[in-house]
Amino acid sequence: MHEHPVFIIGAGLTGLSCAYHLGQDYVLVEQEKEPGGIVRTRVRHGGFLCDGTGHWLHLRNAAMKELVNQLLAGRLVEHERKAVIHLCGAFTPYPFQANTYGLPREVVMECLLGLLQARHPGDFGLAAPPTAPRNFRECVERLFGAGICKYFMVPYNEKLMGVKLEEISASYADRFIPQPSLEDVVKGALGFSRESLGYNARFLYPRDGGISALPRALAASLKTPPRFNTRVTHVDLSARTATLAGGEAVRFRRLVNTMALPRFIATLADVPEEIRAATAKLRAATVHYFDIGVRGQGEADSRHHWIYFPEPEFIFYRVGSYSAVHAAAAPAGCRSYYVEMSGGVEDWLKRPEALKQRVLADMKKAHVLSASDEILFMELCDIPYAYVVFDENYEPCRSRILDWLAHQGVTSGGRWGGWNYGGMEDALLEGQAAAQAIQTSP
Repeated sequence: MHEHPVFIIGAGLTGLSCAYHLGQDYVLVEQEKEPGGIVRTRVRHGGFLCDGTGHWLHLRNAAMKELVNQLLAGRLVEHERKAVIHLCGAFTPYPFQANTYGLPREVVMECLLGLLQARHPGDFGLAAPPTAPRNFRECVERLFGAGICKYFMVPYNEKLMGVKLEEISASYADRFIPQPSLEDVVKGALGFSRESLGYNARFLYPRDGGISALPRALAASLKTPPRFNTRVTHVDLSARTATLAGGEAVRFRRLVNTMALPRFIATLADVPEEIRAATAKLRAATVHYFDIGVRGQGEADSRHHWIYFPEPEFIFYRVGSYSAVHAAAAPAGCRSYYVEMSGGVEDWLKRPEALKQRVLADMKKAHVLSASDEILFMELCDIPYAYVVFDENYEPCRSRILDWLAHQGVTSGGRWGGWNYGGMEDALLEGQAAAQAIQTSP
């Protein structure tokens, strides 16, 4: 049995970054045939590059920016976000709360008046709330008012998460929701758009190879390459051994896990009942999406990178276009899309052909597709654990599990291993932090 100082499960960006920053004395295993995890490009229908929904690089950390530029020297292109919301038959810029111009006047008035009432209740004879918001819905209602919540915040986020906003922690808004000033909201209602709001106003994308260019470059830079097609089936933390699908056993001193936390806990021997109970309370939304290839010129979508759909008559919550960001993602004369669905589609999934027709009909109704477009392929995929549900159990259960693992000499990190929400840079940073913690530990 071979022994390794560090055993890393998963060659997604977190696992790759951990191996890169360790430099040596590790073994990195990946159950797929290539690196990247969910950050992976598939070639469909003989030439369409599909990234498994949108994956855009937002680099704020100086060290990560330097690393990515080093790995993809000359291959990164900066894009200015072109994202819109479809509402009342119109497209308005994202974020909604700062861009209501173009909607029916009564909708704009409802949104503005609601915001003013929420932020200055005394001016309208209203009492200020006596306590802090108890959940995400109360939080966004106080931040944005009844109108903005009615038309976008509540319906969109419930579509995305598949749960009522009352079930989500109030702290979710602080981390992930753009919060424009009153001035920004008023200007946006009058047509002075603030499209630059939010963390993803500008982003980077590889000039070639799709988003897979990044994990492939990172994997190629490792001194010890990942072992692909290698699945971990059982881990014994007391014996410090991991069993692989072929029966091989690996001994380790430290373990870094990046597979989804519930799946990892299921591989472990002798897990305390309180840890299993905490794991059972973790919740996440599964995203189902179609990759779609189209031949034709289309209608109004050519300038949009992605479109949000809060209205219930549309089955999807977002439609993005790979080819709108990167023209080479589709052959000449063609376009490509990813269409995302989450809450409320369980019955439709039992009837995949009917679901396809519903999606196509909704895309035509929204003028994303035209009647003359030819559908070349349409493939249904899913992303388990796509969005962690930040409910009342989230923080105590997650902390209990990760603390217990840390006492066993295990670091569980990344978007899934750390049971969190973050982008590609966050994954790279978590891998770096895991490596640094191992290098500085006794």
